[in-house]
Amino acid sequence: MFDILCVHRRQGTDRRLNKDEYQLLTGSNGELVAEISRHLPEHLQDLVKEKLLAELEKSELISALRVGKVLKYERGRFRYISGQADLDLPMEEVEKLMRQATRQGEHQREVIISANGQKVFDLHGVPFDHRSGGLLALDITEVIEKERKIHRQEMEAYREAMSAVTGGRLHLVNGEEAKRLLSEGVEMVKGEARQAHDIPEARQVLRESLPGIASRRQHAIALCLSEALANVLKHAGGGCWQVRRVGDIVRIIVQDRGPGIKTSELARATLMQHYSTKNSMGCGFNLMLYYADYLYLNTGPLGTTLALDFSNVLTDKLNSEKMTERR
Repeated sequence: MFDILCVHRRQGTDRRLNKDEYQLLTGSNGELVAEISRHLPEHLQDLVKEKLLAELEKSELISALRVGKVLKYERGRFRYISGQADLDLPMEEVEKLMRQATRQGEHQREVIISANGQKVFDLHGVPFDHRSGGLLALDITEVIEKERKIHRQEMEAYREAMSAVTGGRLHLVNGEEAKRLLSEGVEMVKGEARQAHDIPEARQVLRESLPGIASRRQHAIALCLSEALANVLKHAGGGCWQVRRVGDIVRIIVQDRGPGIKTSELARATLMQHYSTKNSMGCGFNLMLYYADYLYLNTGPLGTTLALDFSNVLTDKLNSEKMTERR
């Protein structure tokens, strides 16, 4: 509920909103942004809309941030000062934080997840002297959930767009889907890449695991493995790889523990030829997309998993062997 005290306009003042003003203030974020950018030149509208929507998302995060509790700490004891009195803080962790803050004489911060996993607290310990200090506990559970929701929405949009652009051949997958790719079929061979000389060795091991396959197809698969491992060395300092047999499919899987590809760079890093930054896969990804039948990518701050599927490889081998037997 709200009450209008005074409405200021260029032509004067009033005690109530007109219809257009009311609709603008009570509309959705998208409607608000559309109205604000409606009178701009066409070449600026999309850019302004994108920027405004991004700022609105940030404001939603800020509005979700609420002070949970403020406590005073002195000689191992806590006294409640303000905030949400019934907020259940992990006091053992809180006390450790305050002891560290008063002992070192400087601000300490730690993010703690409650024992039941339902709450996330951002704890700030501020020392007053070597015996006392203040604790600010922020309940950021809603903020974290809002960030996750925004990330899921972004990833879904990228997922749909990139699949459409590549004719359904490039798929962004989540963690569970990546695990399934890793467990399907039978492992044929595996290895690690920690230095540049590991790449030609990996190619040789791969070829030995795929005898009887047409040399052109074998070369394409080995080339894709080389490019994937080169990316791992360049952006993550190394990683591991394996080849799996899934029916008549040969699947190459390459994993690393690097920083991942930023969401904002995903489309350019995977689809734009010759685009390369520290967080991208460079032009090697275009080559893999050219030769592989399907690509599956899972990336994040804990690392990247890339799976390349080459269809009918083992079927071609069996057909070749049958023709040889007939001869």
